[in-house]
Amino acid sequence: MMKLVIDRRLLIKAMALVVEAADSRHRLAILANLKLVLLPEALTLTASDLEVQLSCRIALPEGACVQTGEITLPAEKFFSICRLLSNDLVDIDVDEKQNRCYISSGKGKYTLSALPASGYPSIGEPTGEKCVKVALDAFSDVLKHTRFAMATQDVRHYLTGLLLEIEEQKLTAVATDGHRLAVAYRTLNESYTPTKIIIPNKAVSGLERLLLELTKTPEKDDVVNLGLDGEFLQVTLNFGAQMSVDLTARLIEGKFPDYRRVLPANNDKIAVFSKDEMVSVLRRISVLNTKESPGVSLSFSDSDFATISSNNREQDEATETLTVQYTGEPIEIAFNESYLRAVLNVLEGDVYLQMIHPNSPTLIYQAGDDKNHQYVVMPMRV
Repeated sequence: MMKLVIDRRLLIKAMALVVEAADSRHRLAILANLKLVLLPEALTLTASDLEVQLSCRIALPEGACVQTGEITLPAEKFFSICRLLSNDLVDIDVDEKQNRCYISSGKGKYTLSALPASGYPSIGEPTGEKCVKVALDAFSDVLKHTRFAMATQDVRHYLTGLLLEIEEQKLTAVATDGHRLAVAYRTLNESYTPTKIIIPNKAVSGLERLLLELTKTPEKDDVVNLGLDGEFLQVTLNFGAQMSVDLTARLIEGKFPDYRRVLPANNDKIAVFSKDEMVSVLRRISVLNTKESPGVSLSFSDSDFATISSNNREQDEATETLTVQYTGEPIEIAFNESYLRAVLNVLEGDVYLQMIHPNSPTLIYQAGDDKNHQYVVMPMRV
């Protein structure tokens, strides 16, 4: 009979870090459950959909583990019950023979149906044969600046992932959906042999969420260790002395497009403008955009201002002028408004727009950033 007495807030924090990996729609019903493994010194909670697995280890004080054991419990129900309990301590008793879990706290008593832990599948055995150390803020930064450009659904499965490329002392993150491309670079403190991996979307959003939580933790590590082999990415994050989380992701197979060939090198029509002012203009004129008419037109002919306009099939029209510094021949070019704004949303201050032709890829980057973040957006035909 597995038995545990644990601080409710600690349990809730651990569950909040991993519960999103549980998959209630998976053909294997047990993957809607959390796996609990109780040892004298630690409780480990695991959630997985066999693409991404999250495991949180909680170091236990003496006396918390009354009887060791393991079980799986319905993730959402267990999490909801624990969140709503009023007492600070939670008693968890599991009858492994009857597959019943008894949760008591204060005046409340709850019984959940359980499934044996022996039936819980493993994502696999990552070897983590190669370890790459990345500064926490640098890793968070490259994810934030690229992940929005990932494809959500594409027959080219590799486009639904994020490319991480490691070359000597350089880390590059790349995402593209075929209409836009995002590239972010960071320098590493050590040199590594060249490696490329494609991380699935769910792992990227899981990492971003965990890294955000980690920044709120006072006793955090400033370095993220990426364990790589040909099949898996494994990341261990320490949330203070008492708690750590392992994220294991099955990598996407396939050859990612050569992003270097997409980055335009000789675009000679250059506009510089305030990111905030452009975003405000786009917000206003995009009121007229529809699913059928998602475009905005940018017209550059004067060195001091540009005309931004949109229209739709109902023949509604909107036009605004924007202060810019422009050099080059006049050009009128159109973009999908949401694609353009998504790029601007991750940039700050003054932004460069480098164009060459109304139908050719346009390069976008932030002033004073040494081109550490570069974006390409394909124009639209309007």
